[in-house]
Amino acid sequence: MSTAPAQVKLTALLDRGDEFARAGDPKAAMSFYQAALQAGRSAPQFDPRTIERLRSAQGFIQQRAAAFHNKLDGALAGFRPETIAAGTRLTHSLDMLRGTRQIHPQQPLVFYYPYLAQRQFFERDEFDWVPEIEAATPVIRNELLGLLDRDADFRPYVEDEANRPQRQFHHLNNDPSWSALYLWRDSVLVPEIAELCPRTVEVLSKVPLTHIGKRTPSVLFSRIEPGAHIPPHNGMLNCRVICHLPLIVPKGCWLRVGNETREWEEGKMLIFDDSIEHEARNPTGELRIILLFDVWRLELTETERQAISTIFDAIDSFQTLPDA
Repeated sequence: MSTAPAQVKLTALLDRGDEFARAGDPKAAMSFYQAALQAGRSAPQFDPRTIERLRSAQGFIQQRAAAFHNKLDGALAGFRPETIAAGTRLTHSLDMLRGTRQIHPQQPLVFYYPYLAQRQFFERDEFDWVPEIEAATPVIRNELLGLLDRDADFRPYVEDEANRPQRQFHHLNNDPSWSALYLWRDSVLVPEIAELCPRTVEVLSKVPLTHIGKRTPSVLFSRIEPGAHIPPHNGMLNCRVICHLPLIVPKGCWLRVGNETREWEEGKMLIFDDSIEHEARNPTGELRIILLFDVWRLELTETERQAISTIFDAIDSFQTLPDA
Protein backbone atom coordinates (compact mmCIF):
# COMPACT_ATOMS: atom_id res chain seq x y z
CA MET A 1 0.00 0.00 0.00
CA SER A 2 1.27 3.49 -0.80
CA THR A 3 2.14 6.24 1.59
CA ALA A 4 -0.59 8.82 2.14
CA PRO A 5 1.14 11.86 0.50
CA ALA A 6 1.83 9.99 -2.74
CA GLN A 7 -1.73 8.67 -2.86
CA VAL A 8 -3.19 12.12 -2.23
CA LYS A 9 -1.08 13.71 -4.98
CA LEU A 10 -1.91 11.02 -7.50
CA THR A 11 -5.63 11.12 -6.72
CA ALA A 12 -5.65 14.91 -7.11
CA LEU A 13 -3.99 14.68 -10.55
CA LEU A 14 -6.43 12.02 -11.72
CA ASP A 15 -9.41 14.01 -10.38
CA ARG A 16 -8.29 17.11 -12.28
CA GLY A 17 -7.82 15.07 -15.44
CA ASP A 18 -11.35 13.66 -15.07
CA GLU A 19 -12.77 17.16 -14.58
CA PHE A 20 -11.24 18.47 -17.80
CA ALA A 21 -12.26 15.33 -19.72
CA ARG A 22 -15.89 15.82 -18.65
CA ALA A 23 -15.67 19.50 -19.55
CA GLY A 24 -14.60 18.66 -23.11
CA ASP A 25 -11.00 19.89 -22.81
CA PRO A 26 -8.92 16.83 -23.81
CA LYS A 27 -5.61 18.71 -24.03
CA ALA A 28 -5.87 19.83 -20.41
CA ALA A 29 -7.07 16.36 -19.37
CA MET A 30 -4.08 14.74 -21.08
CA SER A 31 -1.62 17.00 -19.29
CA PHE A 32 -2.97 15.94 -15.87
CA TYR A 33 -3.23 12.28 -16.86
CA GLN A 34 0.36 12.32 -18.10
CA ALA A 35 1.49 13.90 -14.83
CA ALA A 36 -0.42 11.22 -12.94
CA LEU A 37 1.20 8.41 -14.92
CA GLN A 38 4.64 9.92 -14.32
CA ALA A 39 3.96 10.19 -10.59
CA GLY A 40 2.69 6.62 -10.53
CA ARG A 41 5.91 5.25 -12.05
CA SER A 42 8.07 6.57 -9.23
CA ALA A 43 5.69 5.89 -6.34
CA PRO A 44 5.04 2.76 -4.22
CA GLN A 45 2.29 0.30 -5.11
CA PHE A 46 -1.27 1.64 -5.16
CA ASP A 47 -4.65 0.11 -4.39
CA PRO A 48 -6.58 -1.67 -7.19
CA ARG A 49 -8.97 1.25 -7.71
CA THR A 50 -6.08 3.68 -8.34
CA ILE A 51 -4.40 1.22 -10.70
CA GLU A 52 -7.63 0.95 -12.68
CA ARG A 53 -7.88 4.75 -12.88
CA LEU A 54 -4.27 4.93 -14.15
CA ARG A 55 -5.06 2.38 -16.86
CA SER A 56 -8.10 4.41 -17.85
CA ALA A 57 -5.98 7.58 -18.03
CA GLN A 58 -3.43 5.78 -20.23
CA GLY A 59 -6.20 4.60 -22.54
CA PHE A 60 -7.54 8.17 -22.81
CA ILE A 61 -4.07 9.45 -23.75
CA GLN A 62 -3.58 6.76 -26.39
CA GLN A 63 -6.99 7.43 -27.90
CA ARG A 64 -6.47 11.16 -28.05
CA ALA A 65 -2.93 10.73 -29.43
CA ALA A 66 -4.30 8.59 -32.27
CA ALA A 67 -6.95 11.23 -32.99
CA PHE A 68 -4.25 13.94 -32.96
CA HIS A 69 -2.09 12.00 -35.44
CA ASN A 70 -5.09 11.57 -37.75
CA LYS A 71 -5.77 15.29 -37.47
CA LEU A 72 -2.19 16.11 -38.49
CA ASP A 73 -2.34 13.72 -41.45
CA GLY A 74 -5.65 15.18 -42.56
CA ALA A 75 -4.42 18.77 -42.28
CA LEU A 76 -1.54 18.07 -44.68
CA ALA A 77 -3.29 15.63 -47.00
CA GLY A 78 -3.60 18.25 -49.74
CA PHE A 79 0.03 19.37 -49.69
CA ARG A 80 2.27 18.25 -52.55
CA PRO A 81 5.87 19.36 -51.86
CA GLU A 82 7.73 20.57 -54.93
CA THR A 83 10.84 18.46 -54.30
CA ILE A 84 11.75 15.15 -52.69
CA ALA A 85 13.82 16.97 -50.06
CA ALA A 86 10.87 19.19 -49.15
CA GLY A 87 8.62 16.14 -48.82
CA THR A 88 11.16 14.40 -46.61
CA ARG A 89 11.47 17.44 -44.33
CA LEU A 90 7.71 17.69 -43.96
CA THR A 91 7.15 13.99 -43.31
CA HIS A 92 9.98 13.72 -40.81
CA SER A 93 8.87 16.85 -38.95
CA LEU A 94 5.51 15.17 -38.31
CA ASP A 95 7.23 11.95 -37.21
CA MET A 96 9.27 13.92 -34.67
CA LEU A 97 6.16 15.75 -33.48
CA ARG A 98 4.49 12.39 -32.93
CA GLY A 99 7.53 11.12 -31.05
CA THR A 100 8.08 8.25 -33.50
CA ARG A 101 11.35 9.62 -34.89
CA GLN A 102 14.42 10.66 -32.92
CA ILE A 103 16.73 13.51 -33.81
CA HIS A 104 20.08 12.14 -34.98
CA PRO A 105 22.52 15.04 -35.47
CA GLN A 106 25.62 15.10 -37.63
CA GLN A 107 28.60 14.26 -35.42
CA PRO A 108 31.66 13.89 -37.66
CA LEU A 109 34.80 12.73 -35.92
CA VAL A 110 37.24 15.13 -37.62
CA PHE A 111 35.66 18.07 -39.45
CA TYR A 112 32.25 19.70 -39.11
CA TYR A 113 31.06 22.06 -41.83
CA PRO A 114 28.19 24.12 -40.37
CA TYR A 115 24.63 24.78 -41.55
CA LEU A 116 24.20 21.77 -43.82
CA ALA A 117 20.81 20.04 -43.67
CA GLN A 118 20.60 17.14 -41.22
CA ARG A 119 19.59 14.41 -43.67
CA GLN A 120 20.13 10.70 -43.19
CA PHE A 121 19.49 9.27 -46.66
CA PHE A 122 19.45 11.09 -50.00
CA GLU A 123 17.33 9.90 -52.91
CA ARG A 124 18.87 8.59 -56.11
CA ASP A 125 17.08 10.97 -58.47
CA GLU A 126 18.62 13.98 -56.72
CA PHE A 127 21.92 13.18 -58.48
CA ASP A 128 22.04 13.37 -62.27
CA TRP A 129 24.97 10.94 -62.56
CA VAL A 130 23.21 8.05 -60.78
CA PRO A 131 21.39 6.52 -63.80
CA GLU A 132 24.64 6.07 -65.72
CA ILE A 133 26.47 4.31 -62.91
CA GLU A 134 23.45 2.14 -62.06
CA ALA A 135 23.20 1.12 -65.73
CA ALA A 136 26.85 0.01 -65.55
CA THR A 137 26.19 -2.34 -62.61
CA PRO A 138 26.53 -5.58 -64.66
CA VAL A 139 29.88 -4.45 -66.10
CA ILE A 140 31.23 -3.37 -62.71
CA ARG A 141 29.98 -6.59 -61.12
CA ASN A 142 31.74 -8.68 -63.79
CA GLU A 143 35.02 -6.88 -63.10
CA LEU A 144 34.52 -7.52 -59.38
CA LEU A 145 33.93 -11.23 -60.06
CA GLY A 146 37.19 -11.25 -62.03
CA LEU A 147 38.98 -9.85 -58.98
CA LEU A 148 37.43 -12.53 -56.76
CA ASP A 149 38.50 -15.24 -59.22
CA ARG A 150 42.05 -13.91 -58.91
CA ASP A 151 41.82 -14.03 -55.09
CA ALA A 152 42.28 -10.27 -54.88
CA ASP A 153 43.77 -9.14 -51.58
CA PHE A 154 40.88 -7.70 -49.59
CA ARG A 155 42.35 -6.19 -46.42
CA PRO A 156 40.53 -5.52 -43.12
CA TYR A 157 38.75 -2.18 -43.37
CA VAL A 158 40.09 -1.24 -39.93
CA GLU A 159 43.84 -1.79 -39.71
CA ASP A 160 46.27 -0.72 -37.00
CA GLU A 161 48.76 1.95 -38.08
CA ALA A 162 52.40 1.56 -37.09
CA ASN A 163 52.87 5.32 -36.56
CA ARG A 164 49.75 5.78 -34.41
CA PRO A 165 48.72 4.44 -30.98
CA GLN A 166 46.44 1.44 -31.31
CA ARG A 167 42.79 2.44 -31.00
CA GLN A 168 40.04 -0.15 -30.90
CA PHE A 169 37.13 0.24 -33.32
CA HIS A 170 34.41 -1.96 -31.83
CA HIS A 171 36.90 -4.88 -31.82
CA LEU A 172 37.02 -4.80 -35.64
CA ASN A 173 40.73 -3.92 -35.80
CA ASN A 174 42.41 -6.25 -38.30
CA ASP A 175 39.18 -8.26 -38.52
CA PRO A 176 38.61 -9.67 -42.05
CA SER A 177 34.84 -9.89 -41.52
CA TRP A 178 34.72 -6.32 -42.88
CA SER A 179 37.32 -5.81 -45.59
CA ALA A 180 38.16 -3.52 -48.51
CA LEU A 181 39.85 -3.55 -51.89
CA TYR A 182 40.74 -0.03 -53.06
CA LEU A 183 40.52 1.45 -56.54
CA TRP A 184 41.56 4.86 -55.21
CA ARG A 185 43.21 5.17 -51.81
CA ASP A 186 44.26 8.43 -50.18
CA SER A 187 43.52 10.27 -53.46
CA VAL A 188 45.78 7.96 -55.54
CA LEU A 189 44.59 5.46 -58.15
CA VAL A 190 45.77 1.94 -57.27
CA PRO A 191 47.22 0.81 -60.63
CA GLU A 192 47.21 -2.96 -60.12
CA ILE A 193 43.48 -2.91 -59.32
CA ALA A 194 42.57 -0.21 -61.84
CA GLU A 195 44.14 -2.25 -64.64
CA LEU A 196 41.73 -5.08 -63.89
CA CYS A 197 38.71 -2.76 -63.67
CA PRO A 198 38.99 -0.41 -66.66
CA ARG A 199 35.25 -0.03 -67.21
CA THR A 200 34.66 0.73 -63.53
CA VAL A 201 37.33 3.44 -63.63
CA GLU A 202 35.77 4.82 -66.81
CA VAL A 203 32.29 5.00 -65.30
CA LEU A 204 33.59 6.65 -62.14
CA SER A 205 35.17 9.39 -64.25
CA LYS A 206 31.59 10.65 -64.79
CA VAL A 207 30.97 10.89 -61.03
CA PRO A 208 31.83 14.11 -59.08
CA LEU A 209 34.10 12.34 -56.59
CA THR A 210 35.38 14.45 -53.73
CA HIS A 211 38.93 15.78 -53.79
CA ILE A 212 39.79 16.56 -50.19
CA GLY A 213 43.50 17.12 -49.72
CA LYS A 214 45.38 13.86 -49.97
CA ARG A 215 42.50 11.92 -48.43
CA THR A 216 40.07 11.49 -51.29
CA PRO A 217 39.04 10.24 -53.78
CA SER A 218 38.58 7.03 -51.84
CA VAL A 219 36.88 4.32 -53.87
CA LEU A 220 36.71 0.70 -52.77
CA PHE A 221 34.91 -2.59 -52.95
CA SER A 222 33.54 -3.07 -49.43
CA ARG A 223 33.01 -6.66 -48.34
CA ILE A 224 31.03 -7.97 -45.36
CA GLU A 225 31.31 -11.66 -44.56
CA PRO A 226 28.27 -13.83 -43.74
CA GLY A 227 26.87 -12.99 -40.30
CA ALA A 228 29.08 -9.92 -39.80
CA HIS A 229 27.88 -6.76 -38.06
CA ILE A 230 29.40 -3.28 -38.32
CA PRO A 231 28.41 -1.60 -35.04
CA PRO A 232 27.01 1.97 -34.78
CA HIS A 233 29.63 4.61 -35.57
CA ASN A 234 30.11 8.05 -37.16
CA GLY A 235 32.24 9.05 -40.13
CA MET A 236 34.93 11.70 -40.36
CA LEU A 237 33.27 14.52 -42.33
CA ASN A 238 29.81 15.96 -42.98
CA CYS A 239 30.67 17.87 -46.17
CA ARG A 240 30.32 14.77 -48.36
CA VAL A 241 27.86 11.92 -48.74
CA ILE A 242 28.70 8.23 -48.99
CA CYS A 243 27.50 6.28 -52.03
CA HIS A 244 26.94 2.52 -52.15
CA LEU A 245 26.44 0.67 -55.44
CA PRO A 246 25.31 -2.84 -54.42
CA LEU A 247 26.99 -5.56 -56.52
CA ILE A 248 26.65 -8.83 -54.61
CA VAL A 249 23.83 -8.54 -52.10
CA PRO A 250 21.87 -11.46 -50.63
CA LYS A 251 18.37 -10.50 -49.52
CA GLY A 252 18.15 -9.25 -45.92
CA CYS A 253 21.40 -7.26 -45.70
CA TRP A 254 20.69 -3.82 -44.27
CA LEU A 255 22.10 -0.39 -43.48
CA ARG A 256 20.72 1.82 -40.70
CA VAL A 257 21.41 5.56 -40.72
CA GLY A 258 19.91 7.45 -37.78
CA ASN A 259 16.26 6.39 -37.56
CA GLU A 260 15.96 4.75 -40.95
CA THR A 261 16.95 1.26 -42.09
CA ARG A 262 17.16 0.31 -45.77
CA GLU A 263 18.15 -2.93 -47.48
CA TRP A 264 20.67 -2.95 -50.30
CA GLU A 265 19.28 -3.96 -53.69
CA GLU A 266 21.65 -4.93 -56.47
CA GLY A 267 22.12 -2.04 -58.91
CA LYS A 268 20.25 0.56 -56.82
CA MET A 269 22.35 3.26 -55.16
CA LEU A 270 22.13 4.03 -51.46
CA ILE A 271 23.38 7.54 -50.62
CA PHE A 272 23.70 8.78 -47.04
CA ASP A 273 25.44 11.12 -44.60
CA ASP A 274 27.89 8.96 -42.66
CA SER A 275 28.53 11.70 -40.09
CA ILE A 276 25.18 10.57 -38.64
CA GLU A 277 25.33 7.39 -36.57
CA HIS A 278 25.02 4.33 -38.81
CA GLU A 279 25.52 0.58 -38.73
CA ALA A 280 25.24 -2.38 -41.10
CA ARG A 281 24.66 -6.11 -40.92
CA ASN A 282 24.85 -9.13 -43.18
CA PRO A 283 22.57 -11.63 -41.39
CA THR A 284 22.77 -14.14 -44.24
CA GLY A 285 25.06 -17.03 -45.02
CA GLU A 286 26.40 -15.36 -48.17
CA LEU A 287 28.94 -12.67 -49.04
CA ARG A 288 27.90 -9.01 -49.48
CA ILE A 289 30.02 -6.62 -51.61
CA ILE A 290 29.30 -3.05 -52.67
CA LEU A 291 31.24 -0.36 -54.52
CA LEU A 292 31.76 2.52 -52.07
CA PHE A 293 32.74 6.10 -52.90
CA ASP A 294 31.85 9.61 -51.80
CA VAL A 295 30.70 12.82 -53.50
CA TRP A 296 30.34 16.41 -52.36
CA ARG A 297 27.20 17.66 -50.66
CA LEU A 298 25.09 19.32 -53.33
CA GLU A 299 24.75 22.53 -51.31
CA LEU A 300 28.47 23.31 -51.45
CA THR A 301 29.72 25.80 -54.01
CA GLU A 302 32.87 25.16 -56.00
CA THR A 303 34.71 27.74 -53.88
CA GLU A 304 33.69 25.94 -50.69
CA ARG A 305 34.86 22.63 -52.08
CA GLN A 306 38.25 24.04 -52.99
CA ALA A 307 38.55 25.72 -49.59
CA ILE A 308 37.77 22.50 -47.72
CA SER A 309 40.38 20.68 -49.76
CA THR A 310 42.90 23.44 -49.00
CA ILE A 311 42.14 23.12 -45.28
CA PHE A 312 43.02 19.43 -45.41
CA ASP A 313 46.13 20.13 -47.47
CA ALA A 314 47.25 22.38 -44.61
CA ILE A 315 46.36 19.74 -42.00
CA ASP A 316 48.20 16.95 -43.82
CA SER A 317 51.29 19.02 -44.61
CA PHE A 318 51.64 20.39 -41.08
CA GLN A 319 54.87 19.49 -39.31
CA THR A 320 55.95 20.26 -35.78
CA LEU A 321 57.98 23.45 -35.64
CA PRO A 322 61.57 23.11 -34.44
CA ASP A 323 62.39 24.29 -30.94
CA ALA A 324 63.12 28.03 -30.73
